[in-house]
Amino acid sequence: MSPTAAPFEGRTAALATRHGKEGEIAPALRPTSLTVVVADVDTDAFGTFTGEKPRAGDPVAVAERKARAGMRVSGLDAGLASEGSFGPHPDAPFTTVDVEVVLLVDDRLGLVVVEREVSFDTAAASVTVTPGHDPAEFLARVGFPSQALVCRPADDSPARITKGIVEPEALRRAVVAAADASRDGRAIVETDLRAHLCPTRRPVIRRAAERLARRLMTPCPSCERPGFGVARVEPGLPCRACGAPTRRAAARLLGCPGCGHERREPVREAADPAHCDRCNP
Repeated sequence: MSPTAAPFEGRTAALATRHGKEGEIAPALRPTSLTVVVADVDTDAFGTFTGEKPRAGDPVAVAERKARAGMRVSGLDAGLASEGSFGPHPDAPFTTVDVEVVLLVDDRLGLVVVEREVSFDTAAASVTVTPGHDPAEFLARVGFPSQALVCRPADDSPARITKGIVEPEALRRAVVAAADASRDGRAIVETDLRAHLCPTRRPVIRRAAERLARRLMTPCPSCERPGFGVARVEPGLPCRACGAPTRRAAARLLGCPGCGHERREPVREAADPAHCDRCNP
């Protein structure tokens, strides 16, 4: 199909979610004129934070499978999905970050357009308790009850996992049940990281969707299809003090997800010595 000046005017995309992500993604995509509808997809089948269903593949691959599942059940030729993951930051391995991927699959234009947002403001936390123990400091730190909780046996038994805990009495009962099911008589209380129960994730998802919207409104200079933006970065920016290459980006590679056209944009300034393994080992 030939690209148009407004490729999403009058079009609808299916958003695969059961965790209320439409509240963040739909408003963010409004400038693109794309209408977002929720598709009835069991997204837990693609992986759960609590581990009953391991995620098969990286976040982008999983998000694309979700989006295509939404397209199948809705009969639409465009689909949206997001996928969050929590783990160490590559430059600060002792710091946990939230990485949110939001993508659009558009079979009419032959595109998969991906954007990401990284946040150091994460709710990922846990504490091990026994029945009768009051984890007041932990609860205050994570923002309970606005931030929901999960309770599981400390021996990782798949039985007696309780999710979506937002009331103190429900937490007490869940701790007793999980501890009874655990060989060591203890329970793990952790944050429920599903988007509708995790207030810190929602603004990160929205910012990722806003990035996606800006990208969808950026046409490729070669084929004019939407989605032109940063495809990857080249590390090796020289240190300002010693000139050694660092892990900071030396150039951005802008690319088209449709035709593959690329443009290299070098970074002009030097890297701060704080990011240099030679100056700051």
